[in-house]
Amino acid sequence: MKFKALLKYLLFFLIFLQTSLISLDREKQSKILWPMEMKVPISGSFAEFRNSHMHMGCDFKTFGINGFPVLGLFDSTIKSMSYSTAGYGLSVLIFSPKLGLTARYAHLNDLHGDINGLEDLKHSLLLMGNSSGFNLNIKPNYFSVKSGSKLARTGETGSGVSHLHVEIWDGSGYINPLTLPNYSINDTNPPTIQRVFIDSDKSPTITFDVEKSEEGNYKIIHEGEISLTGKLKFKVSGYDKMISRNPNNIYGLRLVINNLTTYSKILDRMTFKEAGNRDILYDVNKSSLSPAAYVYNFFDQPKNAYSLDLSNYPDKSKVNVELILFDASGNESNILIPITVSKNNLITKSEKPKRTYSSEDKKVSIDTSKAKTIGNGFFSINKIDSLPEEIQIENFYPVGKIYEIEANNISWKNDITGSYEGSFPNKEDSLYIYDKNIKYWISLKTIKSGNKSKFTTTRVGYLTMMRDKSPPVINYPFLMNRDFNLPELKDKNMIDVFYSISDVGSGIVKRTVLLEGKTYPYEYDKYRQYIKLEIPTAIKKYKNRVIVQVQVTDKAGNDSKWFTDVITF
Repeated sequence: MKFKALLKYLLFFLIFLQTSLISLDREKQSKILWPMEMKVPISGSFAEFRNSHMHMGCDFKTFGINGFPVLGLFDSTIKSMSYSTAGYGLSVLIFSPKLGLTARYAHLNDLHGDINGLEDLKHSLLLMGNSSGFNLNIKPNYFSVKSGSKLARTGETGSGVSHLHVEIWDGSGYINPLTLPNYSINDTNPPTIQRVFIDSDKSPTITFDVEKSEEGNYKIIHEGEISLTGKLKFKVSGYDKMISRNPNNIYGLRLVINNLTTYSKILDRMTFKEAGNRDILYDVNKSSLSPAAYVYNFFDQPKNAYSLDLSNYPDKSKVNVELILFDASGNESNILIPITVSKNNLITKSEKPKRTYSSEDKKVSIDTSKAKTIGNGFFSINKIDSLPEEIQIENFYPVGKIYEIEANNISWKNDITGSYEGSFPNKEDSLYIYDKNIKYWISLKTIKSGNKSKFTTTRVGYLTMMRDKSPPVINYPFLMNRDFNLPELKDKNMIDVFYSISDVGSGIVKRTVLLEGKTYPYEYDKYRQYIKLEIPTAIKKYKNRVIVQVQVTDKAGNDSKWFTDVITF
């Protein structure tokens, strides 16, 4: 066992040396500094799955607090600065001609630091131009950035809660910061494996739940032989946590067939073209950002690609498959799948891939004409009697027929369209699909046409009309007494008050906030799902306490209970 472990370590080390940062020598790599004064955890990593793209940098955790100093990564000049109410928010690009590197900082609170005039320029651009945003290219050497100097302060502008986003790239593409000497992490946690999928062109897709046998080692939950033949595609749902509480991306994966590595991918860098195509790494129809379920392809992504071809293996022969995920610190997780080749386990495949599919009773149909399909598989739509007990939710239940939609050896880009037949006039009723991989109910956008609900989806699973009788809930945040700004950013004339909102059904559409019985302005943070109030401290001249009341309503018309809070000055 020690010898086997040593071989795995040596293989990982050799692959790392061959592929990491070819265009940068080690001395130049060491000049790229950590972007903050503290060694904070990384909360989002390189090439991580997002709902519309891949995350081509690293996110640095600021614990929900704004105002930490942001440091220059290397000696450089400011190339551009931009601001938008979404996306990157307040962002700065720096460039080093000596290193041939560009870096982006995003979601900044402001540009207060060691560079005179930078914050004033930002304010001037917002006052003179469009207050919702700008993008300004800056002449070389106009603003110089010293390595390690203070450039800005962290914030939560654009999308997401408070954090610092950093990207680094050269002329060839994006670089994974975790490959740099100053970005090494003392991480001993191996990645998590959640589930295994096997697609075949000769048999239906198989999904295996897994269990951990020991740290880094998993086994599938299955009794008896796994009998397969044809061209197989292996996919693994998993993630890595590093030293952060939230799931991150892995650093690489390997496929081992009968003790021989047949496929590997290391995420040390990506070309600009690769960065624009999530399909090269993920099954986008099974993957999810929240809840986290990153489904990795163990094969390259041409239309008819596969991981293993069993067609030429003798009937009843044994094939041992090992699927491995590893992180940037070299921690590995693996799962073994013993396969018995069986020429009898076949399905009948139509001569030409279909574009439309219907349930046997013709009440549900889907159409893939507007989607780009990958693979030569098919969809199945089968009516079932009831939902599995483990996915049922109190006061949230089906009122229509239930159909199980499955994708076999096929994935797709863009939405597929569909139709669900039935008359449901109640406003509490909406069409949902339950994704079995992420174990989550998803509300579908629908258009009513007679007694049909037309929908679009990127997911498959249990499709049915659900009735939402579950009211939303208001409570104090988990960390109810914390500040969300450092003292130097806080408005000392205001008290910040937060309330968290949760809803298991259709989602919140209305919020009512009263201060002393009168309507009071508020902000809604959709990322934290908080209501935020700013209450003037000047009120304490007139009274020592005030009463705040909050109520929210979901799309189904369910009202939460009034939440009452007493604010003491």
